[in-house]
Amino acid sequence: MDKLLKKLIDDGALRYRDLVLAYYHKFGLSESEAMALIKLHTLLEEKQGVIKPEKFAKWLSLDVTETRQLLESLMEKGYLQITLRHCGNGKEQETFDVDHFLHKVTDHYNQAYAHEKAGTQHEWIAFLEDTLQHPLTPLDVDLVGAWIDKDHYSFEMVKEATFDALKRQHPSIRMIDRMLLKKVENVKTAPKRKKDMLKEFHALWDE
Repeated sequence: MDKLLKKLIDDGALRYRDLVLAYYHKFGLSESEAMALIKLHTLLEEKQGVIKPEKFAKWLSLDVTETRQLLESLMEKGYLQITLRHCGNGKEQETFDVDHFLHKVTDHYNQAYAHEKAGTQHEWIAFLEDTLQHPLTPLDVDLVGAWIDKDHYSFEMVKEATFDALKRQHPSIRMIDRMLLKKVENVKTAPKRKKDMLKEFHALWDE
């Protein structure tokens, strides 16, 4: 996801500035550190890979000492990384990047999604165990996780398939899984209704 965010920023579909302003407080950064990150990213967009403390201090309305301390703080926290780049003439030139913030945003999203998924999975498992009247096995739990994470089934679909399974002998998670899969395949292969076809025709005509 880091690469996706970077690509969106490079393509102009997303602004680094907006990400920093939206999330810096979640990562324990000060307002000054957030503004410094934004200014540093602006330098990179302008193809300037070298930080000049005196000039940078004026941008932040700070003195040079405060600016150095701010940059050192960002480096200690990992948000600013300064490296040496090999030039074509055999020499090395100092450069920097501020991509670690993108990694932090990605990690934040992943943790939020994992927390949400865990809550959803717990809710579904509780429903299934209560309805089927027996505890789920570890393999059953993994299958329920796949319904959420890979198949993206809705809870209503799972409930409907579960109640359908109860009408048969020996209902199980595997049986519910087959019913869900069959339902999805039927939707994919179902012929389009006339209204849908007319909508598509008018859409093409309007083009």
